[in-house]
Amino acid sequence: MFSDTYQRYRKFISIRQFDQAAQLAEEAHFAGDPKNPFWLTRQAAALNRGRKYKAAQVAAQQALVLDPANPYSLLAMADALKGRGRYEDAITHYREVAAAPKLAAIGQNGWLDSLSALSRWDRVLELLTRWDMAPPRRLRWQTKALTALGRNNEALQTAHKWLQAEPDLPEALWLLADLEVRRDGLEAVLKRYGRLAKIASRPPVYKEIYASLCRRAGQPELALKTYEKLDRGSAIPWIQRKQAFALAKSGQEDEAIPMMEELLKDNPKDFYLNSGYQGACRRSGQLDRAIDFYNDLIERHPEEGTLYGWIKRISKP
Repeated sequence: MFSDTYQRYRKFISIRQFDQAAQLAEEAHFAGDPKNPFWLTRQAAALNRGRKYKAAQVAAQQALVLDPANPYSLLAMADALKGRGRYEDAITHYREVAAAPKLAAIGQNGWLDSLSALSRWDRVLELLTRWDMAPPRRLRWQTKALTALGRNNEALQTAHKWLQAEPDLPEALWLLADLEVRRDGLEAVLKRYGRLAKIASRPPVYKEIYASLCRRAGQPELALKTYEKLDRGSAIPWIQRKQAFALAKSGQEDEAIPMMEELLKDNPKDFYLNSGYQGACRRSGQLDRAIDFYNDLIERHPEEGTLYGWIKRISKP
């Protein structure tokens, strides 16, 4: 019976039906041993995945009452706190998770994510010197920290090492391109990636970067043409996000707005996407549509406090 229930839970998670997974876990907890934190922890994990962080915190707290040292319950609590923007409190729990051998890498990443949200990049670099970490992960965080601290030459060197460890990794290439723009200027890097994007053997990320650089250079039409050539099997949400901004910037709001709405359904906290969406609605005279959309979005994500601010902003003349 336990195995069947757990398989159903895993299935709900795999198809992103997080509310159903959380409900199943809650029912399984009450039907089983009330002193076992297993299902409460799974409930909290599902709620975190569904961005219902306040409810996730409650479930995780209940699990920790039953077993204060359970690393999986501590992880669920840390994720909930991070989701609510309580980064210092999250760090306290991630520190304990990182001490558990099976969850060390996950705890470290959560700890570093929280520090980055607080812009405590010097502390990130300090921890990287202390932890036993796989080279690609260490190089990733070093590159991000050095970039944030404005140590561009060191960041460039580290980014190249990172790409040697993980060739053509999109995240590394995006960071490298940004660093090259800082060093060489937008025009020079735009030409460089224009050449790289034409090489058929290169992965789609080179075209994505080139299209993004076109947007930054005030060439939205060229950006759109590049997006149209991209393999749709690549990182579709990322491509659609960039394409939506390019459409809006080139005056094609009627096409951009529906794309932005679909993206916001999965990423309601995306500041730049919200800002771009509202700008497109204002320019095209579709403020009523935006208000209706935000009301629907609040029903989907009632715990996302930033949405209430966005709907107030769009309602102002």
